[in-house]
Amino acid sequence: MRRLSRKLLSLVTLALLMASARVGFTQRPSAAGENQFGVSQTLFATLAAINAAGYDTGIDSPLNERYKLRTQIREELAKRKIPSLPEIRDFYQAHKKPTGGADLGQYISFALLAGDPPKFELPTIELPADAEALRPLSELLARFYKEANIADLFKRSANAYAAAMMAYQDQVINILFESDGYLRNPSGNEGRRFQIYLDLLGEPNQAQVRSYRANYFVVMTPSSSLPADEIRDAYLTYLVDPLSFKYAAAIQEKRNQEKKVLEKYAQDAPSLDLAYKDDFQLLVTKCMVKAIDSRMMHEGAAKRAEYVNQAMKEGFILTAAFAEGLEHYEKMPDSFRLYYPELIAAIDVKKEKKRLEGVQFVEVAAPKVVTPPAKMQIDPAEESLQSAEGLYEQRDLENAEKVFKKVFEQTADKAMQGRAYYGLARIAIRQNQLNQAKQLFERTADSGTAPVIIAWAHVYLGRIALAEHNDKKATEQFKIALATDGISAMAIEAAQKGLESTSSTGDKQK
Repeated sequence: MRRLSRKLLSLVTLALLMASARVGFTQRPSAAGENQFGVSQTLFATLAAINAAGYDTGIDSPLNERYKLRTQIREELAKRKIPSLPEIRDFYQAHKKPTGGADLGQYISFALLAGDPPKFELPTIELPADAEALRPLSELLARFYKEANIADLFKRSANAYAAAMMAYQDQVINILFESDGYLRNPSGNEGRRFQIYLDLLGEPNQAQVRSYRANYFVVMTPSSSLPADEIRDAYLTYLVDPLSFKYAAAIQEKRNQEKKVLEKYAQDAPSLDLAYKDDFQLLVTKCMVKAIDSRMMHEGAAKRAEYVNQAMKEGFILTAAFAEGLEHYEKMPDSFRLYYPELIAAIDVKKEKKRLEGVQFVEVAAPKVVTPPAKMQIDPAEESLQSAEGLYEQRDLENAEKVFKKVFEQTADKAMQGRAYYGLARIAIRQNQLNQAKQLFERTADSGTAPVIIAWAHVYLGRIALAEHNDKKATEQFKIALATDGISAMAIEAAQKGLESTSSTGDKQK
């Protein structure tokens, strides 16, 4: 596994802390950041409100005494005259859940989907059930936020949050960087975010994971030890899950072999959650994540084998196959993203059937802090874009072109259409249709899609201009690419090389 130097790790850690622990913190993941550890003002306001309304779960934990903030916020709010508080108390009691995790979880879901203060508006679309049930809270919370001056309390809490984050941030960075190192994952999951939020106002020792469209969240409360397994699994799922859409055709083909015989074993596993039984792609992702977990373990071969066997007993039926496939991946130079189709293709249905015949499924799985995720929520156009990218990477240009074109029927969103134009343009390049490619890259550049894609469109336009012996036009396009905010390191390198190739000496990049 590739490892980063401690010096580099420290520099990244410092930069991350400066970005997230300043007074005011971060409300939403920034456009420039990808892997973040921070604090949400919406989450803070939501949990402050339910604490004032009678949310007492875990209030006697020694961890509250260590960080003190939950007690201090509760005491401060108790001193204030807050006209909306009786309504919030009634609301909290009316929506109280039978378990502490579920009770807290619904408010975490609400906070992750709600808009920024002071309005806390939820999207008008239908939301997951737990958040949808809390929709009236937006108006109540907006009043509470103003009447209780939560903005001031949030600012005054900055030092407490910064100190708490310092206790966890080295471990968080290590988890993310080790995972990236194993998967040889380049920075740049365009339009997607992974965010860890720390909140000190909830029941201690909680870690809850959510995925909403392209955004993945882990919300953790004060813990005696970092919920490392939950964070790693959530981050690996964030990286691996989109690949199940990209390579959906390969997964479906494997699923159909011998009339879904492998899937039947999963259906018969008593302890496997229905979420995985109902969604084969979700099951494939989870098996892959568990296999990666096993390969990243530092305890040795025996512990790895024990972990894989336990996963198989719990119904994660492809974990052993993927773990064996990952041994081969580790010897290859490809990134995991590119090697993924080979891991799927390498599954030997007959071999796995024989292996599963010897597995004794457990009746009850070991209790977990994090419940299984719901099926990944994804826009149909987004699903088509990811599927088309997968077909493109497998060099199935004919079907990739069909799916990219389907996007224009599914959405009027210009950014998504821009990504479809970009996909079609690259296909045209591979088919040596330069005039068509030029038109499509021009449409991409004008679409308002992700800056990193716009930058690449200009790089390609520069290359086409070079092929047409138009050095002046090529220089112009490469310079536009370099001036694009959000350009990736690879695009910078490509644009600079393009400038060096132009024959206009006055326009060469030094």
